[in-house]
Amino acid sequence: MSSDKYIHTDVEDKIYAYWESNQLFKPKSNSKKFSVVIPPPNVTGSLHMGHALNNSIQDFLIRFYRMNNYETLWQPGTDHAGIATQALVERKLEKEGVNKNDIGREKFIEKVWEWKNQYGDIIINQLKKLGCSCDWSRNAFTMDENLSKSVIKVFVDLHKKELIYKAKKLVNWDTVLKTAISDLEVDQREVNSKIYYIKYPIDNSDEFITIATTRPETMLGDTAIAVNPKDDRFKQFVGKTVTIPIVERKIKIIEDDYADPEQGTGALKITPAHDFNDYEVGQRNNLEIINIFTEDGKINDNAPSEYVGLDRFEARKKIIKELKEKEFFVKDEDIRNKVPYGDRSNSIIEPFLTDQWFVDAEKLAIKAKEIVNLKKTNFFPNNWSKTYFQWMNNIEPWCISRQLWWGHQIPAWYGPDNKIFVAYNEDDAKTDAKKFYKKNVELTRDPDVLDTWFSSGLWPFATLGWPNDTDYLKKFYPTTVLVTGFDIIFFWVARMMMFGMEFLDKEPFKDIYVHALVRDEKGQKMSKSKGNVIDPLDLINKYSADALRFTLLSMASPGTDVKLSEDRVKGYRNFLNKLWNANNFLITNDCDFSSTNDAPKISLNINKWIYNELIKVKSLIEQNVKDYRFDEAAKNAYRFAWNSYCDWYLELAKTILFSEMKKPKMKLS
Repeated sequence: MSSDKYIHTDVEDKIYAYWESNQLFKPKSNSKKFSVVIPPPNVTGSLHMGHALNNSIQDFLIRFYRMNNYETLWQPGTDHAGIATQALVERKLEKEGVNKNDIGREKFIEKVWEWKNQYGDIIINQLKKLGCSCDWSRNAFTMDENLSKSVIKVFVDLHKKELIYKAKKLVNWDTVLKTAISDLEVDQREVNSKIYYIKYPIDNSDEFITIATTRPETMLGDTAIAVNPKDDRFKQFVGKTVTIPIVERKIKIIEDDYADPEQGTGALKITPAHDFNDYEVGQRNNLEIINIFTEDGKINDNAPSEYVGLDRFEARKKIIKELKEKEFFVKDEDIRNKVPYGDRSNSIIEPFLTDQWFVDAEKLAIKAKEIVNLKKTNFFPNNWSKTYFQWMNNIEPWCISRQLWWGHQIPAWYGPDNKIFVAYNEDDAKTDAKKFYKKNVELTRDPDVLDTWFSSGLWPFATLGWPNDTDYLKKFYPTTVLVTGFDIIFFWVARMMMFGMEFLDKEPFKDIYVHALVRDEKGQKMSKSKGNVIDPLDLINKYSADALRFTLLSMASPGTDVKLSEDRVKGYRNFLNKLWNANNFLITNDCDFSSTNDAPKISLNINKWIYNELIKVKSLIEQNVKDYRFDEAAKNAYRFAWNSYCDWYLELAKTILFSEMKKPKMKLS
């Protein structure tokens, strides 16, 4: 007989090692298929509570279908996390007194691979600690050879279809990392700010038009003042010119619906090179676009000489001081507003005009929307489909280039006159260039790499071997279900849908289950600043992986955030102990575990009753799984195991087993 108390530290690692050594997570041939691809965690990451919920749900599904004789694949892997990994390795090298620019790109990438080989499996080992039953023999990485091959093919093919192009546009620019970043990497923080009211003198008059701005430094790049066509206050000024204070450049007062009479003064300074909305106004009105920042957020040569080289915030102070001295300053007010910060650099993000590579996402979205409309892919809960369509119906060109070294380098080469040659490799690019120039020429490769979301967008089929026509691709694509958080519906889910439809003409998954956030017991979002972060590994060490997993599943109610408390995990730890002792009771009484495939011949009434209860709860849980009601499945399993089986059946069984009559040999049913 084993211990009368469930000691998870003595058991879980041994059980997991047994599963792995016996390859129990590998697909076993069957006509019925079930497949899931893991949302690849960043190779730099460590297990957090969001991972714990997400992967507990996936593991529940995989184990359920595996035990129901489906050929199941849970495809694992990690993402190379371009910005995060490069920043981490840069900091590591700086501590060693090494600057990446001194050693060059090739040596730096070698250093990143060294780091990845040493530390890149931390998150994988933590997922194993959670009990995840992935087929680890297939563990993928977004920089693996085959995944890199698929990335190059997709880029080249989309470029041939004119769905990838290079253009000068506004992007989110991180002045510390000196790269474009995605919307997902921008953290909109509500902060204390000031709004400044500034007079712009109207030419050939004694009048002024007053504007309000939170970023007075951008006035160095103003190219118009906009007022609303319906705003009668400014009718007499439309078409006239003003002189920008300090800059002494003349700009016109125009009409545009973007100007809101209820906001500020109703008159807007328009700086197309440094504001996304202003850029659109500029495009509509054919305005000049003047960039006044360098890559590191300093003032460039397009500004008056006394400002050139100043940091943008130093320039702001100097401008305010000069405006006051020249009596163009009206007033300032304290406000609360949202300011974009880079989540990696913690610096304020600037809209910045640069040459970047873009995907025509609007065209790629057509099939991806259609497949959801036709119910070939379904969201659970269904309301998340509205979020999907809201974004897809208003989709913008996708900036896919990043000014980094770590990642998939863009397969584009430039000739002497900057003509672009996109090809699978340099030899093909040289061949194309020779045809064009009628001679051999030197080519320079584009130094940028692709956005991490570009490669992870190929995840459901690239991990199965595409572009090769593999057995795994035939068996497991489309995958059955994707389990994901709502925050990456735009950035990952939609892009997998677009790429899957474009390159395989099939949806990448049949169902998309969107889970909620894990919050603290008061319903607050977990954050280091609040000091309310709960480390899943701490809970696993204290109470066991199964206790944590069962807690999360039992609280995974559709549309409701999980309010996690340690007491809940502790409570389900007691449930595990109950099951452990029930199993000890069966072992003590020589329960026959070998004959469990067929329904037993039943004569005792209590056996008839418990068998009937088992059939009922089995049916309930099967329906719960189909409905993605993990909370209901956990509740039904708990109720049957604790109440029906342990509290009633085993207690009644004791009266028979311990009677003076000859013990009947009980069978597990």
